[in-house]
Amino acid sequence: MEFTFSIRKTLRESWELFKKHAWFFVGLAAVNVVLNFSGNGKHTPVVISIILLIATFIWSIVMMKVSLAAADGREDMFHFSKIQSMLPSWKQALGIIGVGILSGLLFIGGLILLIIPGLWIAFRLSLSNLSYLDKEEGVRKALRTSWNLTKGNAFWTVVLVAIVSMFLYLVGIILLGVGILVTYPLAMIFMAKFYRALTLHHAGLVPATSPAVQPAEIPAHTEPAPEHHHESETQA
Repeated sequence: MEFTFSIRKTLRESWELFKKHAWFFVGLAAVNVVLNFSGNGKHTPVVISIILLIATFIWSIVMMKVSLAAADGREDMFHFSKIQSMLPSWKQALGIIGVGILSGLLFIGGLILLIIPGLWIAFRLSLSNLSYLDKEEGVRKALRTSWNLTKGNAFWTVVLVAIVSMFLYLVGIILLGVGILVTYPLAMIFMAKFYRALTLHHAGLVPATSPAVQPAEIPAHTEPAPEHHHESETQA
């Protein structure tokens, strides 16, 4: 069965979820913006820049974990008190670095051959980070999972989803930069929902956004109900 994905419907669902927990998502995005711009000053000491770079990397993992929680409907995680539980372990952080290095090397290798193979590889591996955090099955397994999820007709959907996500980022930047507080988390939720739809499709399950139709349960063996006959008793 071919993979189908409604971009419009998923964007609408992502937007409704964002509005419901707006302060939480805006707060996450604001921290990300502050971390990104704080270390770009010309007079910022090297040590401070390195610390901010590490903090930005850790926060990006937190954002991905939040987006996965959004894709799974775990709204109980949308509280600032839950942030600590989403901080990555050393293993997770090193794993994400490994995924980035391997993906980057493959992407560069594709660019050396021709630009188009490089872009093709980038799209095929675009879900590696989410896969690693979702399943924690190792760096190479995460790359393989992303590669398998994005094959066939799903590849062109990946391209469209990536274009929509980039468009959201650009809109946020164009809107005086403040719009990124909305469009950045919105794009993250949107991408995570797409990833989850792919994983459910490959597992042969119905996506959480579509109500599953459960077959009626039929007992293995049903005995007919005993018949009750009311006979009048005649006394001699």
